[in-house]
Amino acid sequence: MLRQGALVFFAMMVLNIGGFVFHAVASRRLGVAEYGVLYTLISGCTIAAVPSALAAPVIARFASEFRVLHDERHVRKLVVDIVRVFGALAAIYLVLAFVTMNPVGAFLHVPAWTVPLVAVMGGGMLFSAVLRAVAQGTQDYGAFTISCVTDGVSKVVALAVFMLLALGLLGGVLGFTAGIFGGAIAVGIVLFKRYRSVGECEIRYDWRRIALSGVGAAAITIAGALMGSMDVVLVKHFFDANQAGIYSAASLGGKVLLYFVGFVPTILLPQATERHVRGERTRYALAACIAVLVGIGIVGVIALKFFGIVLLHALVGHAFDAAAALLLPYGAAMVCLALAGMLGSYGIATHRIAFAVPLLFCVCGTLMSIALFHQTLAQVVTAVAVGNGVTVCTVALTIGLQAMLSPRPASAA
Repeated sequence: MLRQGALVFFAMMVLNIGGFVFHAVASRRLGVAEYGVLYTLISGCTIAAVPSALAAPVIARFASEFRVLHDERHVRKLVVDIVRVFGALAAIYLVLAFVTMNPVGAFLHVPAWTVPLVAVMGGGMLFSAVLRAVAQGTQDYGAFTISCVTDGVSKVVALAVFMLLALGLLGGVLGFTAGIFGGAIAVGIVLFKRYRSVGECEIRYDWRRIALSGVGAAAITIAGALMGSMDVVLVKHFFDANQAGIYSAASLGGKVLLYFVGFVPTILLPQATERHVRGERTRYALAACIAVLVGIGIVGVIALKFFGIVLLHALVGHAFDAAAALLLPYGAAMVCLALAGMLGSYGIATHRIAFAVPLLFCVCGTLMSIALFHQTLAQVVTAVAVGNGVTVCTVALTIGLQAMLSPRPASAA
């Protein structure tokens, strides 16, 4: 488990460092207002990728079960099916984007021509997420690492090229798109080589089990996408371009902590699933992951307290110094969001999904508070921090209660 954790940590760090370098270059070349537009577009494509993030835990769980049974034919069929489904969804996104580009552009105060590009980015993220989920579930962390490294490196290289060509906002969008598709193609090639010689078969999907797992996955996905991106979209709508740019910088800096601990759920889900299928205890894997995530989170929050302005200068330069006051509460909010997501992944792995409804209730309450009370950026960040804190407590309590009340084998926990 330690070796797998180290490999995933390396992959996620390369991906995240690539992302931060991308934003550092883009923010300096574009300026506060135009960078705010770019960050809003990236947040929009993250929201568009919600279906893949919803499906990813379910896909990883089924792939993990197939791995336990040494059934590569079912893994191959799973890959073929998800490519077909999400390919069709990506095509629908593109059509809808062209139809709605003018009203969506007006709502977000962004050029209408950028809306179809958001659909393209969202389509690429669909493929990237579901194919990585297969690699995650089969514990093929080599393919997972190749995908993440390719994504992180290619977006930086592409951005540098497009900035040299003086493409401005378009160059930023195309650079980010290059990273998305680079990562998706990389993991797709590895999976194709691995399973192309495997015989075909049919999968009889247990839609009841998928629906049950999907409830939990949907809750985690919607919570993560909305709490990780929707606040940026709301700020872009309610505030002027300069304020939106400042908030985007604070969001980027605060998400450093979210990205640092993002590898933990990636390891926990297949590990907990495998132990649960075998009737073994899962609580120790959960406790170890909580300790790692909370430990990194506490160190990160302390670092933001004393070195937040240094981080901002490294990421986006001196033009965004007003975001420094927002970093600490935003960083704490992201640690809580990561912990809630990890607990939700554990709930999916062990069929404890009662957390779904209260999780969504907390998220909706947080977003509602932002929509109602947004006189200042500090007020928005406070709402995000308090909402995420309440959310993680609610998820932990719900999973704990279900664990105590649900019958389970004597050998499992």
